[in-house]
Amino acid sequence: MRRLNSTAKLAFYNARKHSGDTQRIADMTGYSTSHITNITNGNRSVNEDVASAMYNITRRRQKNSERQMA
Repeated sequence: MRRLNSTAKLAFYNARKHSGDTQRIADMTGYSTSHITNITNGNRSVNEDVASAMYNITRRRQKNSERQMA
């Protein structure tokens, strides 16, 4: 099985994020919440630490679009 690259992890996170996730990622990685927000908005590049934290938080969640259908 291939590893997901940082951009794929960002897309995975954006499809599954909930409110409060930005603060949790900031706490896990040591970056500020504004920096994490800039990463998710595409203003900054995604480093591997942040990408892994995003993936780990959201890996067992359903996509938001699937939750709305149910």
